[in-house]
Amino acid sequence: MSKNDPLSLLREFTIAKREPTLVDASGATVQELTDATSVVFDDGTKQFKFARSTPTNYRRGASDEFYTLETLLFLLQRSTQSVAEYSLEGAQKMIPTVSILDKRLVLDYLQGATAHSANIVYQTESNKRAGDNVMDSSQDAGAKKPKTTTHSAPGNDSEVLSLIISKERLAKTTASVLRGSKSFANIQKNGSEILMGKGKDDKGIKKPDPRQPGAAPPASSTARPGASSSQTPRPSANPSQARPKSANRMPIIIVPAAVTSMITMYNVKQLLEGQEFADSGDVRNKGEAKPTRLRIYRRMKPNETTKVPYEVIDNTDILKPEDWDRVVCVFTTGAEWQFKKFKWQKPVELFAQVKGFYAKWTDEQPKETIKTWNVEILSLNRHRRHADRAVVTEFWDKLQGWCLANKPFLTC
Repeated sequence: MSKNDPLSLLREFTIAKREPTLVDASGATVQELTDATSVVFDDGTKQFKFARSTPTNYRRGASDEFYTLETLLFLLQRSTQSVAEYSLEGAQKMIPTVSILDKRLVLDYLQGATAHSANIVYQTESNKRAGDNVMDSSQDAGAKKPKTTTHSAPGNDSEVLSLIISKERLAKTTASVLRGSKSFANIQKNGSEILMGKGKDDKGIKKPDPRQPGAAPPASSTARPGASSSQTPRPSANPSQARPKSANRMPIIIVPAAVTSMITMYNVKQLLEGQEFADSGDVRNKGEAKPTRLRIYRRMKPNETTKVPYEVIDNTDILKPEDWDRVVCVFTTGAEWQFKKFKWQKPVELFAQVKGFYAKWTDEQPKETIKTWNVEILSLNRHRRHADRAVVTEFWDKLQGWCLANKPFLTC
């Protein structure tokens, strides 16, 4: 073993395809990480034993925290799981997990794909030099002379101080560089004059006396100077955030009409509202008719009774021109012909106006077209229905964040 720290030992064992031994408080070998209190690395010649919660030298992102031995060991044991499954199981077993941004980097290092990582920090005794505690053999310990402080004369102090001041440079701080040299005090004055109707156009102009015959009546004190009755309102700076012509503020979700799609009108309500996936073919074989429109509800928080409604369709022919402003989400199968009746028929234009999602199984690879589109991928497990809740929660969080940034006028 080259090093005896837990991170290096775990990497060596992983590359050699050996597993460390998990033991409990009594010293007995256990199989589950949650039952163990210590982790033992034994290669036949040397043996190292660490507590399960021992911090390693791998730093968590840009923070000052370090991943523990149990966190890295749990990641190796669940390296083939999806992010949702891995995070859910870690929360259930109360084991801290590796962040999503670090997960791939940590696995590559532990499995030997990369030899170094910028997040590995080895603790060194930088405060001490190696020779500080070493004494020359020709010197006696009692022969050390105590250090004395030599006080210089006042004249010498002045010369040294003058020399230091002459070599000083004006330093800048993060606060000083933000201080400008210009004064903006006149902006407040000019702004007040404009708002109070005392702009530059009024200076030097004698106002007519309303008591004189033929004088025009005074303007209303509430009217803004320069305003006219024919003035038209300015358009919104961002067309995507402009309020729609329709008074309906309910957001719209579009799902594919193809029967081969994972998410259709048959099962979208049970998935997004009931948080459990059901095969659309099984629902269709039960004889249930496919609805033209659906209304699903989403709770903002688990304990709240208030629900936010969404309208779900799979046929865009029923949409009016003003209804397209309410479309916030489109589920795609990866086929471009799906958008031939849409307002935006090109995927690049469509997914710049709405939030796109693509559903697939965790053991499948996404289509090549999906990799070039601006869509989010939702990975569902074929057999573990309890994992659907985490996927649906991720969907709603991403959709709500997009709506608040792009279409705040809707009740998302």
